[in-house]
Amino acid sequence: MRKNRVSKKYIVVVVFMLGMLKVSAQSKMEYLNSIKKIDVHTHVRSDQPFLRELLDELNYKFCTLSTIGTNSKTLLAQIDTAKMVYEKYPRYYAWVTTFDVSNRDEPGWTDQVINQLKNDFENGAVGVKVWKAIGMEFKKPNGEYLQLDDPIFEPIFTFIAQQGKTLIAHMGEPIQAWMPTYFTEGGKPRNYWAKHPEFSFWDKPEKPSYSDIMAARDHVIERHPNLRFVGAHLASLEFDVDEIITRMEQYPNFAVEIGGRTRYLMWQARGKVLDFFTRYQDRIMYGTDKGAKPKMTPEDIENAKEEIIYRNQLFHTYYATADEIPWGNIVESDRPLPEPSYNVKGLDLPREILDKVFYKNAVKWFPGIEKEYQ
Repeated sequence: MRKNRVSKKYIVVVVFMLGMLKVSAQSKMEYLNSIKKIDVHTHVRSDQPFLRELLDELNYKFCTLSTIGTNSKTLLAQIDTAKMVYEKYPRYYAWVTTFDVSNRDEPGWTDQVINQLKNDFENGAVGVKVWKAIGMEFKKPNGEYLQLDDPIFEPIFTFIAQQGKTLIAHMGEPIQAWMPTYFTEGGKPRNYWAKHPEFSFWDKPEKPSYSDIMAARDHVIERHPNLRFVGAHLASLEFDVDEIITRMEQYPNFAVEIGGRTRYLMWQARGKVLDFFTRYQDRIMYGTDKGAKPKMTPEDIENAKEEIIYRNQLFHTYYATADEIPWGNIVESDRPLPEPSYNVKGLDLPREILDKVFYKNAVKWFPGIEKEYQ
């Protein structure tokens, strides 16, 4: 009889504890949904009312990044749009500028870039972005690929540091870009690099290695200790948080933003990822890599709304709760395809870490980003 009573008490305690955990998870989600949040990695290419409505609903502010490419006209359009939406709606948008590299061999290029950046800072830009075309596309006259640690960039990075602004760098690609691409039997591309072979360096020995591009980036961080340096997309080290930790231990001026790479964290050992967020809670920022395209049809708008809501709800659950999340091998988007094949457990981060990852770190690493976000 006594053994039976103990057993019943044990069941009652377990049921009570499970109920408390469920309430705790719900409470944490409600808390995260209620606080101010900044998504530091978005691309807003047009003024879309639906986006501002969503930002009110989700309690977010977007920081839109201008992305350097090989098309000067597109680059200038991105800067103009980012500046425009910031000036019209500073509650909803902050912005990061960039600069043209394609004309780097023209006389006076460095002064031209510095003057442009100075003007952009005066117009509210909180930082400067450099993109993977450096290291993966642009070549020097001798045929070598132009890397981020090339001397031509030194005076520009020095100027950014002197202005108290932040450099955010998307250098290279996930390491999978140097691995085989995947197609279905019918020839359908099954991952990003199959769809974008220009960024697939598999079996292309003439291309820079992943390690070369990462090393060039690290050289810049080391050479400029007074420059706040943020690695976009988990610094393209998303496959293993230990690689990020190595840089954080070496470079106090280095931080990362997630930039839509949460799925890579989900694939790693939960304890290791949780330790990473706990130890470096002051140097990690939330980002989704979403936004608005230049021209959007009603169907585009509905799809964008659905994707933004879906992605944030999923990621909030992962960071704020210990819930089991259906997951799987993702080859086309953040949705498991064709069906989830396993579950991952959320990190259940404490409130103080959620505050930092979703808001306070953005304010720290991009001063001024919170302007008029009341």
